[in-house]
Amino acid sequence: MAKKKILMMPVIHSKFNDKKLEDSLLNMSRTLLTEQKGAPPSFIFLSGSFFDVKGFVYTGLRAWKGVVKPSDEGRRPLLEATFASLSVYLSSLLALQADFFFAFEELKDILLEKKREDLWAIVSEKLPFISLPPKEMYGSQSSPISPYFVIEQDEELILGEIYPSAYLTKVITNIKTRFFVYFQYQGYSAFGFFDALPDRAKFGFEEKAREFDEEPTSENLQKYANRAKNLKEVLIALIEAHNNAYLGQYLIEDYELLLNKLLESEEL
Repeated sequence: MAKKKILMMPVIHSKFNDKKLEDSLLNMSRTLLTEQKGAPPSFIFLSGSFFDVKGFVYTGLRAWKGVVKPSDEGRRPLLEATFASLSVYLSSLLALQADFFFAFEELKDILLEKKREDLWAIVSEKLPFISLPPKEMYGSQSSPISPYFVIEQDEELILGEIYPSAYLTKVITNIKTRFFVYFQYQGYSAFGFFDALPDRAKFGFEEKAREFDEEPTSENLQKYANRAKNLKEVLIALIEAHNNAYLGQYLIEDYELLLNKLLESEEL
């Protein structure tokens, strides 16, 4: 019973939902994630913002078999609650990861400009922040607050793999190995969670995404999303859709409860 209380079930925050915009975002996501010989992986995309003192409000795109929206009657949205909680938990850690990446890219440019490749070779092997798998998978070298491994990263986007960590599995028992992306745009962020590693060709790594600089109407967001060349641009459209409340929004009323338990000792 305690675990059910720790994993907060999202509740309806805003019922308004623009179905045409939602369909545009889902269809373009599937197109970008589909390999030539296969179907796209299951995915849930989330963009949110902190609300009031302890609340977290988010918007979601769902293409995952068996997933239910928090507004669906009769079934508990356990999968969505898991990933929404994970997005809160991981956001500050991944923001730190992104900051270090940016700092090291600047340091690399300075050293290479001064023709000190020798120093960069030394520094690059000793990054100060490296996400480590949990103790179960990596012996005594474990990081209880970084239960993920980075697969690929640039200044805006991080692709990683979530491991069943010693802390997370005690609280969210249905977590298995999952892949995720974390994207930052103009001070906002979005997450994507996948059940299999997607084809990275259309993620947009090392590409500059088109900024959305038009009036944030639903029609303009649909046009922008329908011309998306990579996943970064779909996530920009999702962030804008959340910021302008075009899609259904859900609230986790007390995200601190989960975070505090995750950061306590192993004995929960």
